This record gives sequence, structure tokens and C-alpha cells, in this order.
Amino acid sequence: MVDVNADGTRDPMTPERTRVDNVGTAVIDLVRRQDIDAVLFDCDGTLVDSEPIGHRIWGALADDLGVVAAPGADAEGLSFEQRLETLRTTNPALPPTEVVYAEYWRRLRAAFDESLRPIEPTYHLALELVRADVPIAIVSNSAQERLQYTVSCALPLLTDVPLVGWTPRDRPKPHPDLYRRAASLLATRADRCLAIEDSAVGALAASRAGMRTLILDAPAH
Repeated sequence: MVDVNADGTRDPMTPERTRVDNVGTAVIDLVRRQDIDAVLFDCDGTLVDSEPIGHRIWGALADDLGVVAAPGADAEGLSFEQRLETLRTTNPALPPTEVVYAEYWRRLRAAFDESLRPIEPTYHLALELVRADVPIAIVSNSAQERLQYTVSCALPLLTDVPLVGWTPRDRPKPHPDLYRRAASLLATRADRCLAIEDSAVGALAASRAGMRTLILDAPAH
């Protein structure tokens, strides 16, 4: 159901959906109409096609660890740490998070070096916004180290934009902390920011921060 205001108009803070191929037109139109002042991009699944790689690497590591999936668990959009916590009830012998993550990140880095690619429509949009002097940032549930590596590996022309990854002082998405920090770094009011996301968890985080949100349909593989 679409949220509407008292006068029957659409609430601009209600998340919208668009196809990846149409995102550039939708966002540039908002910029030209001066409806937004800054654009905040999620990373995994939005700017880079990393999620199939991550799923493959985690699946192999989970098999090595003998992980039993938690019944009914939905990990879409969650941080690695959050995903592990959902597994501990059915896997009490799971090693400490930092141990599992270190091995996961070692394997993932090697896979990124070999095959990580940008999602072209959103990458091109980000570059167009930079050229037009529209402030942008990349906001991710990934740890800051991983976010920096991901951008340097697949998005080399965006290494100078603010990168807001998870740190121990933040609550990850769906909490609004990361998006609020990004808006502060850009010195832009939250209600003048547009967040581009590929998951309901990320969209909820942006909405809780008071931002407009655009949810992308998943790219085809």
C-alpha cells in the first residue's frame, strides 16, 4: 500500500521501487527539480555485484564449519555479525565472530580480486553526480575495512567520496546510525538526502534517518 498525505498526494518519504536500468533517469530528475541535495548509495547489491560472491564464499565456509541454518532466518541486508548471531542458537559451537570473519574475509578478498564488478547503471550514476558536484556517499553494513577494499577493487573512481561503513560505535542497518553519520559528513539535512538501496533492511534504516529512499530491483545474473 502506498502512503498518502491528508490531501491525497503521495508521501515523498514512502520508499519507491525502480529497475536498476531506470535509476539514473529517476535520480537525475529529482536533482534537476532540486528535490534532493545529496545521494547516499548502499554498496553491496547496489553499486557492486558482490552478493553472489559473498553467498558462494559463505556457503563454502559454512559447510567447512558444519553450520546448521537457523529455521526461518532471513539474512537479507544484515551485516556479517548480525548473520552470525542468528546462527548461534542452532550452532552453539560456532567459533568467535572475529575468528569466523577473519577466514571469511580472507577468502572473500581473494574472490573480489578475481571477479568483483560494478553494477554499471548505479556506478555510472554515481560518477555523473560527482561530475555535477552533487554530494554523494557510500553507506554500508560492511565493516569499514571491507567497504574501503570493495570500493578500491571495483569502484576506483569513487575512492575519494565519503565511505561510511560499520564500526563498533554504530548500530548497523536497519538502525539509522550509518545514514545519519553520512548526512552529517555531507553537511546535508536528512530530509534533503536520497538513499539508494537494494534491501528492505537498508531502506528501513534510511527511512528511520528521515531520508527519501529508492529501492532497486535486484540485477539479473
